[in-house]
Amino acid sequence: MEKLDIKCIIFGGETDGKLEGFEEIVAPSSGPPRHTHRNQWEIFHVIEGSLRFEVNGELFERKAGAAAVVPAGAVHAFRNIGATPAVIHFEMLPAGDSEKAFELMVGGAIDDVDAFFDKYGMDLSGPPLT
Repeated sequence: MEKLDIKCIIFGGETDGKLEGFEEIVAPSSGPPRHTHRNQWEIFHVIEGSLRFEVNGELFERKAGAAAVVPAGAVHAFRNIGATPAVIHFEMLPAGDSEKAFELMVGGAIDDVDAFFDKYGMDLSGPPLT
């Protein structure tokens, strides 16, 4: 997995586990592989830049000031389509173990990606967007 720049900005303990919020700086031409969160919704807010999203096979773009909603169980991915880093804020609902999962992803401490995704309620579904 590529190096990630994600930090928690709303902790699950502050919301009784209802959600956690994160900020991510997404390098140009990068983004996660297609994946699902079995039991969590994800809401993305584009703060800076332009991103292409795919949710259950539907492609669409969002620029600064716009949002994208991903229901639990939906196959999704995104990609920075700009020439400069993009900034997104996103919430995971409910919080689950998202803070720990992203901490491990940022630290690169993942040996078995499939087992990691399974442990944190996710499934890999395909390659990143191109």
